[in-house]
Amino acid sequence: MEKYVMEKRSKNPIISGILSVIVIVLVASIGWIIWSNLWKMILLAIGGSQVANLSGEVKNHFLKESVEGTYFWIIISTWVWFTLNMGNYGKYAKTTKQPQAGMRYTGLAFLSGIIGFSLFVTFLGLWWEPFSWQLLFRPGNDIEGLLAIKGWAAINFFALSVILAQIPLASLFGRYPFSKYTKEPWAVAFGTLFLGLFLALLNWIAFIVPSFLTLQLDGVDITTAPFGSWPTALAWCQLFIFFFLLPAEGGEGYPQKLVTTKQPISGLIGLVIAVIGASIFLPLLRNLLTPLANSVELAPDLAVASFVLTIINVLLTWHHHFDDYPNQSVMPSVFKRIMSQLIIVLVIGSLLGILWIKYVHVWPFGGNDLGIGHPMLGIMGGQFVYMMPMLFMNTFFDKWPVARSIKQYEN
Repeated sequence: MEKYVMEKRSKNPIISGILSVIVIVLVASIGWIIWSNLWKMILLAIGGSQVANLSGEVKNHFLKESVEGTYFWIIISTWVWFTLNMGNYGKYAKTTKQPQAGMRYTGLAFLSGIIGFSLFVTFLGLWWEPFSWQLLFRPGNDIEGLLAIKGWAAINFFALSVILAQIPLASLFGRYPFSKYTKEPWAVAFGTLFLGLFLALLNWIAFIVPSFLTLQLDGVDITTAPFGSWPTALAWCQLFIFFFLLPAEGGEGYPQKLVTTKQPISGLIGLVIAVIGASIFLPLLRNLLTPLANSVELAPDLAVASFVLTIINVLLTWHHHFDDYPNQSVMPSVFKRIMSQLIIVLVIGSLLGILWIKYVHVWPFGGNDLGIGHPMLGIMGGQFVYMMPMLFMNTFFDKWPVARSIKQYEN
C-alpha cells in the first residue's frame, strides 16, 4: 500500500485555522440543506399518506424530530464511537491518501449509525409503543404524531448520552482500563466502545427517558424530570461537557495532572471537577444571560446551554484547527500557554455565543430555511451541524482540504 503524509497548505496556524473555519461553515450550510431535504423526502416517502394527513404544525414538528434523529445517530454518535472510543481503528486499512481514506471511514461510520439505530428501535419497539417502527415512521393521526415526536426526542438524545458517558472514557480516563491492561489496538478500541455503550445506555435510561416520557403506575407518576426541566438539564450538561473536555482539548491534562496522572484516579478527579464546575456556573450564567434571553424570548437556561455550547465549539475548533495556538514553541511556559489558550477560547466563544443567540435565524443550519422549507435544528441542534464537519475534517480527513496528501518515499 502506498504511503501518504498530510502537509498543511499554510504553515501559519492562524491562517490555516481561518481557512478551516471557512470550509466548515460552507460545508455546514450546504451540507445541512442537502441532508435535511434528502431525509425529509425519504421520511415522507416512508410515511406516505399517514404522515401527509397530519396537521401542519404536528407534521412539521414530526419531520424536524425525525430528520434530527438521522443526524444525531448517523453522524454525532458514530464520530464518538469511531474516533474517541476506537481511536480511528482501521481508518487506513485500504489507503492513507486523503480524501479517499476519510470518505471510506465516513461511509463505515454512517453505516454503523444506521445499524445501531435499527437495532435500538427494533428491540425497544417490541414493547415500548413510542419506539415502535410503525409509530415512529407512520403515525396515523395527530395523537400518534405527538407520541412519535416524544419517541423521536428520547431516541435522538441517546446522542447526548453518548457524549456524556462515552467521551470521558477518552478525555478523562485515556481509554482506561483497556489501555492499561492490553497493548492490542483492537482490544483497546472495541473494549472502550462496548464499555462506553453500556454506560451510555445506563445513562439514557436514568437521565434521558424521564426527561421526555412521564411514566405512571396506578395513576401515580413514577418518573421525575431531571433538574426540573429539559432546558435546565441541557444547560447543566453543556457545562459538564465543557469541564470534562478541557484537560484533553488544550488543557494538557490539567488541572488533575497537578494531583496525579495515574488512572483511574486522574479521571475520577476530572469528573468531580466537571460536576462541581457545572453546578457552580449554571446559576451564575443564568443570572448573566437572563436579560439577553428575555430580549429574544428564550428560556434563560436554554440561553445558557446555547452559550456554553458555542464556547465548546470554539474550544474544539481552536484545539483541532488552530493547533492550540500559542503552542509550546511560541510560549514554553505551560501555565502561560494553557491560560492564554483558555482566555482566547472564552473571549471568542462568549462573543460568538451572544451573536448566535441573537442571529440564529440568519444561518441555514440555524433557523433560516431559505424559503425551501427544510427542517431546522434551531439554537442547539444547529450548532452540532457546525461541530460535526469540524470534527470529521480533523479526524477522518486529517484536515483535508486545508492539508493535502503527499506521497512518502522510503529512502
